[in-house]
Amino acid sequence: MTYVFILLGVLIVIGFSVSFGMYLRDKRKNASPPSKRRITARDIPPYELSSWIDNEVAARKLYSKTDISVAELADELGISERRLIHIINNAYSRTVTEYLDDRRIQAACRMLREQPDRSIDEIGTGVGFASIPAFRKLFVRTMGQTPEQYRQMTNKTN
Repeated sequence: MTYVFILLGVLIVIGFSVSFGMYLRDKRKNASPPSKRRITARDIPPYELSSWIDNEVAARKLYSKTDISVAELADELGISERRLIHIINNAYSRTVTEYLDDRRIQAACRMLREQPDRSIDEIGTGVGFASIPAFRKLFVRTMGQTPEQYRQMTNKTN
């Protein structure tokens, strides 16, 4: 008879332990409210990924990281390197490096308009170019004029 009580006690303790473990797991799972959780590429439908990537790169200024590799960018976005390359290529007909350079030039144009007291070299390094000559060359190729000419033109119209 005492064995029955011992066995019953053990079963109750095991049942309680399992229930309490499940309670703790559920509590941890729901600990961070959805609004606080960072959205990753896995949460985005495939047809919206290119827009999401563009918004993330702009909002987090990932383009401004000098010499960021494709692997590092993919890791920052929580997406595979292969998928990132595929999405950028299909959405923008660019390589990831060309895409980042485009975002850097866009940011440089904005800074040239909005920060007239900042030097061209500061802007070039601020948007992620490791080399000022490379920044100037790409700016001319993309915009058809030097950063100085662009600044003068935009200041005249404002």
